[in-house]
Amino acid sequence: MSTSAEGSDDIAKIRINGANQGTLPKTRIGKLTKAELKRRREQRRAKGPWGSWSSSSESDHETELKKQKPSPEDNFVDDNEISDTDGDTEETSTFYGKTEKDYQGRGFLHPPTDIDTDLHKPVLSYKCYLPKRTKYTLSGHINGTTSLKLLPKTGHLILSGGNDNVVKIWDFYHDRKVLRDYKGHSKAIKSLCFNDDGTKFISSSFDRTVKIWDTESGSIQKKLRFGCIPNAIKFRPLNSNEFIVGLSNSKIYHYDDRISAKDGRVQVYDHHMSSILALEYFPDGSKFISSSEDKTVRLWENQINIPIKQISDTAQHSMPYISIHPEEKYFCTQSMDNTIYTYGMKPKYKTHPKKVFKGQTSAGYGIGITFSSDGRYICSGDAKSKVHIWDWTTIKLLSTISIPGGKPITQVEWNPQETSKVVCSGASGKIYVVD
Repeated sequence: MSTSAEGSDDIAKIRINGANQGTLPKTRIGKLTKAELKRRREQRRAKGPWGSWSSSSESDHETELKKQKPSPEDNFVDDNEISDTDGDTEETSTFYGKTEKDYQGRGFLHPPTDIDTDLHKPVLSYKCYLPKRTKYTLSGHINGTTSLKLLPKTGHLILSGGNDNVVKIWDFYHDRKVLRDYKGHSKAIKSLCFNDDGTKFISSSFDRTVKIWDTESGSIQKKLRFGCIPNAIKFRPLNSNEFIVGLSNSKIYHYDDRISAKDGRVQVYDHHMSSILALEYFPDGSKFISSSEDKTVRLWENQINIPIKQISDTAQHSMPYISIHPEEKYFCTQSMDNTIYTYGMKPKYKTHPKKVFKGQTSAGYGIGITFSSDGRYICSGDAKSKVHIWDWTTIKLLSTISIPGGKPITQVEWNPQETSKVVCSGASGKIYVVD
């Protein structure tokens, strides 16, 4: 009887409570820990406007899998990782000259002896003159020539690369024909550079590869692949074992062929904030200059990842080309505001306010600049198919030469052993010798 009475009392209490609260009391399941509450909140939080709702009934295993889902950062490809198969082209080279060796066993790198020009004159030892017109035309490259270099010191060979993915070397004298081609890139050539004596050269391409070639034999000495485009390349003067590569991811890599680890990479320079546009070494190889799309120019000591100088200004434009004056006291940059600026090469590296050269159209193009061997003239290409020449001392525009083809002239090189011969090329693909 007592049990029945107690049960009826409990029922009465429940009814009273239910009447007072309007509902029956909920059964408690115990307190949740802070970690469980946090996990449930994370499950219910939408991840952006397209985020999905995670119900509380989702299993812990599924939640953990979602947490482990890789982010875009996890898929980052390192600069020197292989990202695709663009650079898997087999390297071949064909010789087109009469004979690879002369009767003394010398190849085409040896300066010719059957011409009137002395090819061993030191820089600044003779007087140069203004070229006047286009004298010779070489067939060049289909769809445009993108890089042009003359053999160091003697200038009797022309190295060119183009949008046809091919590198070619030409005879500057005699019949001005191709002596050898170098095929091994699957996309357009971006940049070329000889070492000091011209025995080897380095090429970079939009296929994200850099290759070092033996100039005479056409064999490959080294091959590097990157996760981005190698825009600029330079051998270190006085030491052909070292070279630098400026990448489109804002970094500069320094390599030394004598080191086997990491493909010879000895330093990374990473202070630029955008794609590297141009590189240039000091003649003694102690420092180098870099320019970038971040609109700055920086100077570096070799293998030290701290710039010794940053040249920047709120009104400064990108500078896609750098060249050093033969006297080695100044360097010049071609700016995207149709101006060539001059800077000192001694500490403080100040802008020279009076040596500013104008008259060319360079905005939107990587227009090259070059100097005469005596340092009297500075020469620039032009987006309107012209070559401009200024007096270095007075900054006066002395000559404007119209080039056939009607397309931008982006590459210019003054022959180091000729008084008035300038080699130029650009979007038309043909290579012109102006004299």
